[in-house]
Amino acid sequence: MVARITPTASLAKLLSYNEEKVTQGKAKFIHAGNFLQERDDLDYAERLYRFQQLNELNGRSKVKMLHATLNFQPGEKLSDEQLTAIADRYMQGLEMEDQPYLVYRHEDANHPHIHIISSLIRPDGSRINTDHMAIRLSEPTRKAIEKEFDLQPAQRRTRMQTLSPEEVQKIVPGSDRPITQSIDDITATVTKHYQFTDLHEYNAILRSYNVIAETGGPESKSRRYNGIYYTALDDHGNKISPPVMASQLTNRPTLKRLNEHFEESRLTRRENITSIRHRIDWILDQEPSTLRVLAADLQRDGIEIVRPRSNGRNPHDHIYVDHRTRTAVAGSSVGQAYTAMALGSSFKKSSTDSHHHREKSIEKTRFNANTPQLLSAVFNIRPGDPEIDPLRQDHSLRNRPKL
Repeated sequence: MVARITPTASLAKLLSYNEEKVTQGKAKFIHAGNFLQERDDLDYAERLYRFQQLNELNGRSKVKMLHATLNFQPGEKLSDEQLTAIADRYMQGLEMEDQPYLVYRHEDANHPHIHIISSLIRPDGSRINTDHMAIRLSEPTRKAIEKEFDLQPAQRRTRMQTLSPEEVQKIVPGSDRPITQSIDDITATVTKHYQFTDLHEYNAILRSYNVIAETGGPESKSRRYNGIYYTALDDHGNKISPPVMASQLTNRPTLKRLNEHFEESRLTRRENITSIRHRIDWILDQEPSTLRVLAADLQRDGIEIVRPRSNGRNPHDHIYVDHRTRTAVAGSSVGQAYTAMALGSSFKKSSTDSHHHREKSIEKTRFNANTPQLLSAVFNIRPGDPEIDPLRQDHSLRNRPKL
Protein backbone atom coordinates (compact mmCIF):
# COMPACT_ATOMS: atom_id res chain seq x y z
CA MET A 1 0.00 0.00 0.00
CA VAL A 2 1.19 3.52 -0.79
CA ALA A 3 -0.22 6.37 1.33
CA ARG A 4 -0.09 10.06 0.41
CA ILE A 5 -1.37 12.95 2.53
CA THR A 6 -1.79 16.56 1.38
CA PRO A 7 -3.10 19.39 3.58
CA THR A 8 -5.11 21.75 1.36
CA ALA A 9 -6.93 25.06 1.62
CA SER A 10 -9.85 24.61 -0.78
CA LEU A 11 -12.76 22.64 0.67
CA ALA A 12 -15.08 23.20 -2.29
CA LYS A 13 -12.46 22.21 -4.86
CA LEU A 14 -11.52 19.07 -2.95
CA LEU A 15 -15.10 17.92 -2.47
CA SER A 16 -16.11 18.84 -6.03
CA TYR A 17 -13.20 16.84 -7.46
CA ASN A 18 -14.43 13.63 -5.85
CA GLU A 19 -18.12 14.31 -6.52
CA GLU A 20 -17.42 14.97 -10.21
CA LYS A 21 -15.65 11.61 -10.40
CA VAL A 22 -18.78 10.00 -8.93
CA THR A 23 -20.99 11.77 -11.48
CA GLN A 24 -18.70 10.58 -14.30
CA GLY A 25 -18.93 7.00 -13.05
CA LYS A 26 -15.23 6.97 -12.19
CA ALA A 27 -15.65 6.90 -8.41
CA LYS A 28 -18.01 5.67 -5.71
CA PHE A 29 -18.88 7.24 -2.35
CA ILE A 30 -18.40 4.34 0.07
CA HIS A 31 -18.16 5.71 3.62
CA ALA A 32 -18.88 8.69 5.88
CA GLY A 33 -17.22 8.77 9.28
CA ASN A 34 -18.60 10.84 12.19
CA PHE A 35 -21.54 12.32 10.28
CA LEU A 36 -24.98 12.45 11.89
CA GLN A 37 -26.69 10.94 8.86
CA GLU A 38 -26.02 7.59 7.27
CA ARG A 39 -23.91 7.53 4.10
CA ASP A 40 -26.86 7.08 1.72
CA ASP A 41 -28.75 9.97 3.33
CA LEU A 42 -25.97 12.53 2.83
CA ASP A 43 -26.25 14.84 -0.15
CA TYR A 44 -23.53 17.19 -1.40
CA ALA A 45 -24.83 20.21 0.53
CA GLU A 46 -24.84 18.31 3.82
CA ARG A 47 -21.31 17.04 3.32
CA LEU A 48 -20.09 20.53 2.49
CA TYR A 49 -21.95 22.14 5.42
CA ARG A 50 -20.48 19.70 7.97
CA PHE A 51 -16.93 20.66 7.04
CA GLN A 52 -17.77 24.36 6.78
CA GLN A 53 -19.13 24.31 10.34
CA LEU A 54 -15.81 23.09 11.69
CA ASN A 55 -13.63 25.25 9.47
CA GLU A 56 -15.41 28.43 10.56
CA LEU A 57 -14.34 27.77 14.16
CA ASN A 58 -10.77 28.71 13.25
CA GLY A 59 -10.22 32.05 11.52
CA ARG A 60 -6.42 31.95 11.68
CA SER A 61 -5.58 28.85 9.68
CA LYS A 62 -5.69 29.01 5.89
CA VAL A 63 -5.12 25.29 5.30
CA LYS A 64 -8.01 23.49 7.00
CA MET A 65 -8.57 20.30 4.98
CA LEU A 66 -6.71 17.03 4.63
CA HIS A 67 -6.66 14.96 1.43
CA ALA A 68 -5.28 11.42 1.73
CA THR A 69 -4.97 8.74 -0.93
CA LEU A 70 -4.37 5.06 -0.22
CA ASN A 71 -3.13 3.10 -3.25
CA PHE A 72 -3.02 -0.68 -3.38
CA GLN A 73 -1.08 -3.01 -5.62
CA PRO A 74 -2.62 -4.10 -8.96
CA GLY A 75 -4.34 -7.45 -8.55
CA GLU A 76 -5.47 -6.89 -4.97
CA LYS A 77 -9.22 -7.47 -4.84
CA LEU A 78 -10.68 -5.35 -2.05
CA SER A 79 -14.38 -4.93 -1.32
CA ASP A 80 -16.00 -1.66 -0.27
CA GLU A 81 -16.28 -3.06 3.25
CA GLN A 82 -12.56 -3.85 3.37
CA LEU A 83 -11.64 -0.42 2.02
CA THR A 84 -13.91 1.20 4.59
CA ALA A 85 -12.22 -0.72 7.41
CA ILE A 86 -8.80 0.27 6.07
CA ALA A 87 -9.85 3.93 5.90
CA ASP A 88 -11.11 3.81 9.50
CA ARG A 89 -7.84 2.25 10.65
CA TYR A 90 -5.81 4.83 8.74
CA MET A 91 -7.69 7.76 10.28
CA GLN A 92 -7.16 6.19 13.68
CA GLY A 93 -3.45 6.06 12.95
CA LEU A 94 -3.47 9.75 11.99
CA GLU A 95 -5.17 10.46 15.36
CA MET A 96 -8.13 11.86 13.44
CA GLU A 97 -10.67 9.11 14.11
CA ASP A 98 -13.03 11.61 15.80
CA GLN A 99 -13.02 14.02 12.85
CA PRO A 100 -15.70 13.84 10.13
CA TYR A 101 -14.33 12.26 6.97
CA LEU A 102 -15.55 10.98 3.62
CA VAL A 103 -14.16 8.04 1.67
CA TYR A 104 -14.36 7.64 -2.12
CA ARG A 105 -13.34 4.58 -4.09
CA HIS A 106 -11.90 5.71 -7.44
CA GLU A 107 -12.11 3.62 -10.58
CA ASP A 108 -9.98 5.80 -12.90
CA ALA A 109 -6.96 3.48 -12.75
CA ASN A 110 -6.49 -0.27 -12.89
CA HIS A 111 -5.24 -0.50 -9.32
CA PRO A 112 -7.52 -0.12 -6.25
CA HIS A 113 -7.27 3.23 -4.49
CA ILE A 114 -9.35 5.43 -2.21
CA HIS A 115 -9.48 9.15 -1.44
CA ILE A 116 -10.17 10.37 2.08
CA ILE A 117 -11.09 13.98 2.83
CA SER A 118 -11.42 15.45 6.31
CA SER A 119 -11.25 18.72 8.25
CA LEU A 120 -8.14 19.64 10.23
CA ILE A 121 -10.16 21.83 12.62
CA ARG A 122 -11.34 20.24 15.87
CA PRO A 123 -14.70 21.06 17.54
CA ASP A 124 -12.86 23.37 19.98
CA GLY A 125 -11.42 25.41 17.07
CA SER A 126 -7.84 24.15 17.40
CA ARG A 127 -6.03 22.86 14.32
CA ILE A 128 -4.57 19.37 14.06
CA ASN A 129 -0.79 19.45 13.77
CA THR A 130 0.30 18.28 10.30
CA ASP A 131 4.04 18.95 10.71
CA HIS A 132 5.88 15.81 9.57
CA MET A 133 2.59 13.92 9.75
CA ALA A 134 3.67 11.64 6.91
CA ILE A 135 6.71 10.44 8.87
CA ARG A 136 5.27 10.60 12.40
CA LEU A 137 1.89 9.00 11.80
CA SER A 138 1.13 7.99 8.21
CA GLU A 139 4.16 5.79 7.56
CA PRO A 140 3.89 3.70 10.78
CA THR A 141 0.15 3.33 10.17
CA ARG A 142 0.71 2.22 6.57
CA LYS A 143 3.07 -0.52 7.70
CA ALA A 144 0.64 -1.66 10.40
CA ILE A 145 -2.27 -1.79 7.94
CA GLU A 146 -0.26 -3.91 5.50
CA LYS A 147 0.24 -6.51 8.23
CA GLU A 148 -3.23 -6.33 9.75
CA PHE A 149 -5.06 -6.61 6.41
CA ASP A 150 -2.50 -8.90 4.72
CA LEU A 151 -1.77 -6.40 1.94
CA GLN A 152 1.14 -6.38 -0.46
CA PRO A 153 3.84 -4.02 0.90
CA ALA A 154 4.74 -0.78 -0.86
CA GLN A 155 7.49 -1.28 -3.38
CA ARG A 156 10.31 1.10 -2.55
CA ARG A 157 12.99 1.64 -5.15
CA THR A 158 16.43 3.18 -4.94
CA ARG A 159 18.00 5.61 -7.37
CA MET A 160 20.23 2.81 -8.68
CA GLN A 161 17.16 1.45 -10.46
CA THR A 162 16.62 4.55 -12.62
CA LEU A 163 15.31 3.57 -16.03
CA SER A 164 16.81 4.69 -19.32
CA PRO A 165 14.80 7.02 -21.61
CA GLU A 166 14.11 4.03 -23.85
CA GLU A 167 12.65 2.02 -20.97
CA VAL A 168 10.48 4.61 -19.23
CA GLN A 169 6.87 4.83 -20.41
CA LYS A 170 4.72 7.95 -20.65
CA ILE A 171 1.60 8.14 -18.50
CA VAL A 172 -1.57 6.86 -20.12
CA PRO A 173 -4.98 7.42 -18.47
CA GLY A 174 -6.38 4.14 -17.15
CA SER A 175 -3.01 2.43 -16.88
CA ASP A 176 -2.65 -0.26 -14.21
CA ARG A 177 0.51 1.39 -12.90
CA PRO A 178 0.06 3.81 -9.96
CA ILE A 179 0.55 7.37 -11.19
CA THR A 180 2.93 8.28 -8.36
CA GLN A 181 5.27 5.45 -9.35
CA SER A 182 5.12 6.54 -12.99
CA ILE A 183 5.96 10.15 -12.07
CA ASP A 184 8.82 8.84 -9.92
CA ASP A 185 10.23 6.84 -12.85
CA ILE A 186 9.87 9.72 -15.30
CA THR A 187 11.40 12.44 -13.13
CA ALA A 188 14.31 10.18 -12.15
CA THR A 189 15.03 9.41 -15.81
CA VAL A 190 14.74 13.00 -17.01
CA THR A 191 16.92 14.49 -14.27
CA LYS A 192 19.59 11.83 -14.77
CA HIS A 193 19.77 11.68 -18.55
CA TYR A 194 18.66 15.11 -19.91
CA GLN A 195 20.16 18.60 -19.91
CA PHE A 196 17.93 21.63 -19.25
CA THR A 197 18.55 25.06 -17.74
CA ASP A 198 15.18 26.22 -16.40
CA LEU A 199 11.72 25.02 -15.46
CA HIS A 200 10.31 25.69 -18.95
CA GLU A 201 12.89 23.43 -20.59
CA TYR A 202 12.38 20.82 -17.86
CA ASN A 203 8.63 20.83 -18.47
CA ALA A 204 9.16 20.54 -22.22
CA ILE A 205 10.88 17.20 -21.61
CA LEU A 206 8.36 16.05 -19.00
CA ARG A 207 5.53 16.84 -21.44
CA SER A 208 6.77 14.02 -23.67
CA TYR A 209 5.89 11.71 -20.80
CA ASN A 210 2.58 13.46 -19.87
CA VAL A 211 3.85 15.10 -16.68
CA ILE A 212 4.11 18.75 -15.62
CA ALA A 213 6.09 20.35 -12.76
CA GLU A 214 4.65 23.44 -11.05
CA THR A 215 5.62 25.74 -8.18
CA GLY A 216 2.13 27.09 -7.43
CA GLY A 217 0.68 30.59 -7.63
CA PRO A 218 2.45 33.74 -6.33
CA GLU A 219 0.70 33.55 -2.94
CA SER A 220 0.70 29.77 -2.58
CA LYS A 221 2.39 27.93 0.27
CA SER A 222 4.38 25.91 -2.25
CA ARG A 223 5.86 29.08 -3.81
CA ARG A 224 6.60 30.66 -0.41
CA TYR A 225 8.63 27.64 0.68
CA ASN A 226 10.33 27.00 -2.68
CA GLY A 227 8.31 23.82 -3.19
CA ILE A 228 7.56 22.03 -6.42
CA TYR A 229 4.93 19.44 -7.27
CA TYR A 230 4.13 17.15 -10.19
CA THR A 231 0.84 16.31 -11.90
CA ALA A 232 -0.01 13.67 -14.51
CA LEU A 233 -1.56 14.78 -17.82
CA ASP A 234 -3.40 13.20 -20.71
CA ASP A 235 -2.24 13.62 -24.32
CA HIS A 236 -4.08 16.96 -24.59
CA GLY A 237 -2.44 18.45 -21.49
CA ASN A 238 -5.42 18.08 -19.15
CA LYS A 239 -4.59 17.16 -15.55
CA ILE A 240 -5.67 13.66 -14.54
CA SER A 241 -4.19 13.29 -11.04
CA PRO A 242 -3.84 15.16 -7.75
CA PRO A 243 -0.47 16.92 -7.32
CA VAL A 244 2.46 14.93 -5.92
CA MET A 245 5.08 16.88 -3.95
CA ALA A 246 8.71 16.36 -4.96
CA SER A 247 9.53 15.33 -1.39
CA GLN A 248 7.14 12.37 -1.77
CA LEU A 249 9.12 10.89 -4.68
CA THR A 250 12.01 8.48 -4.26
CA ASN A 251 14.46 10.51 -6.36
CA ARG A 252 13.53 13.83 -4.65
CA PRO A 253 13.37 16.16 -7.71
CA THR A 254 13.07 19.24 -5.50
CA LEU A 255 13.55 22.82 -6.69
CA LYS A 256 16.89 22.99 -4.89
CA ARG A 257 18.21 19.96 -6.76
CA LEU A 258 16.78 21.19 -10.05
CA ASN A 259 18.56 24.54 -9.65
CA GLU A 260 21.84 22.65 -9.28
CA HIS A 261 21.00 20.73 -12.46
CA PHE A 262 20.21 24.00 -14.28
CA GLU A 263 23.67 25.37 -13.51
CA GLU A 264 25.44 22.16 -14.50
CA SER A 265 23.61 21.99 -17.82
CA ARG A 266 24.54 25.59 -18.71
CA LEU A 267 28.19 24.58 -18.52
CA THR A 268 28.00 21.32 -20.47
CA ARG A 269 25.42 21.56 -23.24
CA ARG A 270 27.14 23.87 -25.74
CA GLU A 271 28.17 21.11 -28.13
CA ASN A 272 24.67 19.65 -28.03
CA ILE A 273 23.16 23.00 -29.02
CA THR A 274 25.52 23.14 -31.99
CA SER A 275 24.35 19.69 -33.08
CA ILE A 276 20.70 20.74 -32.74
CA ARG A 277 21.29 23.93 -34.75
CA HIS A 278 23.00 22.04 -37.60
CA ARG A 279 20.20 19.48 -37.83
CA ILE A 280 17.52 22.18 -37.84
CA ASP A 281 19.49 24.01 -40.56
CA TRP A 282 19.60 20.89 -42.70
CA ILE A 283 15.82 20.45 -42.49
CA LEU A 284 15.12 24.16 -43.08
CA ASP A 285 17.31 23.97 -46.19
CA GLN A 286 14.78 21.50 -47.58
CA GLU A 287 12.27 24.40 -47.38
CA PRO A 288 9.37 22.75 -45.50
CA SER A 289 6.12 24.36 -46.58
CA THR A 290 4.54 24.78 -43.13
CA LEU A 291 5.36 24.66 -39.44
CA ARG A 292 3.51 21.35 -39.37
CA VAL A 293 5.89 19.88 -41.94
CA LEU A 294 8.90 21.27 -40.07
CA ALA A 295 7.69 19.70 -36.81
CA ALA A 296 7.24 16.34 -38.55
CA ASP A 297 10.68 16.45 -40.17
CA LEU A 298 12.35 17.35 -36.88
CA GLN A 299 10.42 14.64 -35.07
CA ARG A 300 11.82 12.05 -37.47
CA ASP A 301 15.28 13.31 -36.53
CA GLY A 302 14.54 12.95 -32.81
CA ILE A 303 13.72 16.62 -32.12
CA GLU A 304 10.35 17.71 -30.72
CA ILE A 305 9.15 21.31 -30.85
CA VAL A 306 7.30 22.15 -27.64
CA ARG A 307 5.15 25.26 -27.26
CA PRO A 308 5.32 26.62 -23.69
CA ARG A 309 2.20 27.21 -21.62
CA SER A 310 0.42 30.44 -22.53
CA ASN A 311 1.01 32.01 -19.11
CA GLY A 312 4.71 31.10 -18.99
CA ARG A 313 7.61 33.47 -18.55
CA ASN A 314 8.21 33.70 -22.31
CA PRO A 315 5.04 32.57 -24.07
CA HIS A 316 6.33 33.63 -27.50
CA ASP A 317 9.25 31.22 -27.73
CA HIS A 318 9.17 27.49 -28.19
CA ILE A 319 11.59 24.85 -26.94
CA TYR A 320 13.43 22.17 -28.89
CA VAL A 321 13.73 18.81 -27.11
CA ASP A 322 16.39 16.67 -28.74
CA HIS A 323 16.04 13.05 -27.68
CA ARG A 324 19.29 12.16 -29.47
CA THR A 325 21.60 14.44 -27.45
CA ARG A 326 19.03 14.49 -24.59
CA THR A 327 18.93 18.25 -24.44
CA ALA A 328 16.11 20.80 -24.14
CA VAL A 329 16.86 24.32 -25.34
CA ALA A 330 14.74 27.42 -26.02
CA GLY A 331 14.75 28.72 -29.59
CA SER A 332 16.44 31.97 -28.52
CA SER A 333 19.37 29.97 -27.12
CA VAL A 334 19.80 28.17 -30.44
CA GLY A 335 19.77 31.51 -32.29
CA GLN A 336 17.37 34.32 -33.16
CA ALA A 337 16.51 32.69 -36.51
CA TYR A 338 15.19 29.63 -34.63
CA THR A 339 12.72 31.37 -32.31
CA ALA A 340 8.97 30.93 -32.62
CA MET A 341 8.64 34.51 -33.86
CA ALA A 342 11.29 34.11 -36.57
CA LEU A 343 9.89 30.82 -37.84
CA GLY A 344 6.36 32.18 -37.70
CA SER A 345 7.38 35.11 -39.91
CA SER A 346 9.11 32.83 -42.40
CA PHE A 347 5.98 30.70 -42.79
CA LYS A 348 3.65 33.65 -43.45
CA LYS A 349 3.87 32.98 -47.17
CA SER A 350 2.52 29.46 -46.76
CA SER A 351 -0.67 28.68 -48.66
CA THR A 352 -4.11 29.48 -47.24
CA ASP A 353 -5.07 25.82 -47.51
CA SER A 354 -2.12 24.73 -45.40
CA HIS A 355 -2.92 27.37 -42.80
CA HIS A 356 -6.55 26.23 -42.71
CA HIS A 357 -5.44 22.62 -42.34
CA ARG A 358 -3.18 23.52 -39.43
CA GLU A 359 -5.94 25.39 -37.65
CA LYS A 360 -8.34 22.46 -38.09
CA SER A 361 -5.72 20.08 -36.70
CA ILE A 362 -5.23 22.28 -33.66
CA GLU A 363 -8.97 22.50 -33.03
CA LYS A 364 -9.35 18.72 -33.19
CA THR A 365 -6.78 18.12 -30.43
CA ARG A 366 -8.58 20.27 -27.79
CA PHE A 367 -5.20 21.03 -26.24
CA ASN A 368 -4.88 22.82 -22.90
CA ALA A 369 -3.15 26.19 -23.33
CA ASN A 370 -2.05 26.14 -19.68
CA THR A 371 0.38 23.29 -20.23
CA PRO A 372 3.32 22.84 -22.64
CA GLN A 373 2.28 21.23 -25.92
CA LEU A 374 4.22 19.07 -28.36
CA LEU A 375 3.55 20.48 -31.82
CA SER A 376 3.54 16.95 -33.22
CA ALA A 377 0.51 16.26 -31.01
CA VAL A 378 -1.15 19.62 -31.65
CA PHE A 379 -0.83 19.11 -35.40
CA ASN A 380 -1.89 15.47 -35.12
CA ILE A 381 1.07 14.38 -37.24
CA ARG A 382 0.72 10.91 -38.72
CA PRO A 383 3.13 8.89 -40.89
CA GLY A 384 2.13 8.85 -44.53
CA ASP A 385 0.35 12.21 -44.46
CA PRO A 386 0.83 13.74 -47.94
CA GLU A 387 1.70 17.12 -46.45
CA ILE A 388 4.65 15.69 -44.54
CA ASP A 389 5.82 13.22 -47.19
CA PRO A 390 9.64 13.39 -47.12
CA LEU A 391 9.70 12.88 -50.92
CA ARG A 392 7.67 16.04 -51.63
CA GLN A 393 8.82 17.85 -54.78
CA ASP A 394 7.74 21.44 -54.09
CA HIS A 395 10.90 23.46 -53.32
CA SER A 396 9.76 26.81 -54.77
CA LEU A 397 8.76 28.36 -51.44
CA ARG A 398 10.18 31.22 -49.36
CA ASN A 399 13.76 31.72 -48.22
CA ARG A 400 14.33 31.49 -44.49
CA PRO A 401 16.07 34.35 -42.66
CA LYS A 402 19.79 33.88 -42.07
CA LEU A 403 21.85 34.84 -39.01
